[in-house]
Amino acid sequence: MRFGHVAIRVKDIDKMLDYYCRGLGLTEAFRITNDDGSLRIVFLHISEGQYLELCLGGEKRPVFDDTKSLGVRHISFTVDDLANTKKEMEGRGVAFDSEILKLRDNNLTAFLFDPEGNKLEMVQAQPDSPHKKFEESIK
Repeated sequence: MRFGHVAIRVKDIDKMLDYYCRGLGLTEAFRITNDDGSLRIVFLHISEGQYLELCLGGEKRPVFDDTKSLGVRHISFTVDDLANTKKEMEGRGVAFDSEILKLRDNNLTAFLFDPEGNKLEMVQAQPDSPHKKFEESIK
């Protein structure tokens, strides 16, 4: 089993495509239409077999409260060099909500929000993290 996709309902597809494709560097993979030909879903490619699904039809921006919210807390993207990725993304106009942090899992992490308030996490796994140790143990 492996991660396939995270789906988020969006209000402004053009703004979201600009943010995720131009800002974060994802690639539009394909679109799904309704029976009448109108746009329903856009899949963005993250990496092999992994996608972000943008579903049209959201109406309200969520109020985000990390300590009480149920449902999706954040969408996490793994990168090889967080400092460089953050710098490149900021150069494309992406605003981060935090500096690079070292969290309890020993990974380097930075947080940001997309234009509709979905919380995103950029992670650079460290050699002493449980993630890396687990991946090494199953090779």
